[in-house]
Amino acid sequence: MVQPKPISFSEAERLSLIFDSETREEWQRTSHIMKTLDLKPDMVIADVGAGTGYFSSQFSDLLPEGKVYALDTEANMISYMNNRFAEEKRTNVETRQSEFTNPCLPEGLDVVFLANVYRFIKERDVFLGHMFDQVSHATQVVFVDFRGSNARVTPQQAVNEVTAAGFEVEDMDMTGCPDHYILRFCKPQAV
Repeated sequence: MVQPKPISFSEAERLSLIFDSETREEWQRTSHIMKTLDLKPDMVIADVGAGTGYFSSQFSDLLPEGKVYALDTEANMISYMNNRFAEEKRTNVETRQSEFTNPCLPEGLDVVFLANVYRFIKERDVFLGHMFDQVSHATQVVFVDFRGSNARVTPQQAVNEVTAAGFEVEDMDMTGCPDHYILRFCKPQAV
C-alpha cells in the first residue's frame, strides 16, 4: 500500500482543498464560530496562522469598516493569500509574516484569532509570552482547535498554558462544534 505524501504547510494549493472545502461547515461548524466572535463592522482582527485565508475572507465580509490582518509563518501562504485577496478585491485585509514563536501582532486589535493553529506551535510558552506583551486588556483572544482523540493539545492543557502566561479565561465552548473547542481569553485589566 502506498502512503500518501504528507502535506506541507507551505503547499497552499493542496491545503486549500482542505481549508476551503465546501464541507468545512460540517466538520468545524464555522457559522457557530463566527457567531461566537460577535464581530462589529468596525473591529480590527488578526487571523494568526491564516493559512489560505479561509477565515480572513469571512472576517473581511463582516468587517466592512474594520481591518483584517492575515498572519502566517509560511511565505507561500502569504503569497497565496495576497493573490486570493487581490482576486476577491478585498481592500480591508493586510497580510503579514509572523514567526513560529512570535505572532508579530499589530497594535489596536479587538480580536486575535487562531483556528487549528495552537497545536502546531512548538514553543507555546514563548509564543504566549509574546502574545501577552502584544495585546491590550481590551483584546479578546480566541483559540479554536481539536478536542477529543484528534487533540495534540487538550482543551485543559490549552487553558493551563494561557493562564500560566498571565491571561484570564472568559469562556470555553466544548459543545458548539463537532470536534473543536472554542477558548476565549484576555489579558487582565490590572496588567
